[in-house]
Amino acid sequence: MNLNDSTNDESSNQGNNRINKLDIPNGLKEILINHQFDVERPYDISAEDLSIALSIDDSVARIIIDAVKELHDEN
Repeated sequence: MNLNDSTNDESSNQGNNRINKLDIPNGLKEILINHQFDVERPYDISAEDLSIALSIDDSVARIIIDAVKELHDEN
């Protein structure tokens, strides 16, 4: 394993930890992690675009976006 792999793993773990802090069902967290979404990305994406990217309903995408905004407001 080279240094870049280690750095990417650490960054990925930090991103997963932030996703796990979202107030959404675990299944949605798994979808975000599997699609390698950063919690910053859903914050800046429309519900329609997120729903297309993740193959989910617009209403579910809105739940994710609202949870991301809530997490950012807490920090």
